[in-house]
Amino acid sequence: MTTNDLREHFLRILTPVMGSGEARSVARLVLEDAFGSRPGQRARQLEADEQQLAWTIENRLLAGEPLQYVTGIADFYGLQLRINPSVLIPRPETEELVEWVLAEHGPDEIDVLDIGTGSGCIALAIKHRRPLWSVSALDVSEAALEVARDNGKRLQLNINWQVSDILEPTFSPAGHRYDVIISNPPYVLPSEQAQMSKSTVSYEPPQALFVPEDDALVFYRRILELGKTMLKSNGRVYFECNEFKAKEVAILATESGYADVDIRKDLQGKDRMVKAVLAH
Repeated sequence: MTTNDLREHFLRILTPVMGSGEARSVARLVLEDAFGSRPGQRARQLEADEQQLAWTIENRLLAGEPLQYVTGIADFYGLQLRINPSVLIPRPETEELVEWVLAEHGPDEIDVLDIGTGSGCIALAIKHRRPLWSVSALDVSEAALEVARDNGKRLQLNINWQVSDILEPTFSPAGHRYDVIISNPPYVLPSEQAQMSKSTVSYEPPQALFVPEDDALVFYRRILELGKTMLKSNGRVYFECNEFKAKEVAILATESGYADVDIRKDLQGKDRMVKAVLAH
């Protein structure tokens, strides 16, 4: 079997399941990420172990496992990240959050904290584009931080990684103050599972997805509270939000004493991001 044969095989088996457009995209990424074969390259014969790998990938995809977990690779804001099921798959709307932060802050050094970093996608994308910035990132999951640290080392981007649970009463910011806090915290209600894709519910880490049904804003409330001691004067907090809760997050920020609260839509027209300024 050649790489061209494999591409055609994946198209044939995936098109009835995904549709032709997505099947072409998945087949291309599988060939690139798992077999190093890019469009336009001369076809080559697959080795025996590669044919076994192709069979394994086929079965995992047909079982509904997300492509990024199958290949172990996710693209985010121009970076290629290694991921596994201990972290969320980076989303395009999170790239828009990064873009907002970069658009509002120039190249000069500032201190940035990413809360709930997961794969490290936000912190790494920011550090990659703003090398003079001092970037720290924390997560409650040691397994997630292992992925983030590995990505940082591989990409040669220096981030201060920390294992911390911000919901613990004993959490302490240790006196450090930041110009920017950015967070894409858990924000999905358990009652919303029916509207989510089966692959997300089945494969992505629930700790990084779900919040208590009766306290959807728990992480936003805590981060806004911490921001009062962790942000510098006129420091800013940027959130990614549940599209149905952005207005509530904005109201919470205002009630918490923040100013210049702004809601921004994502490219799908959904209220997805909130910014607030701590003016003191």
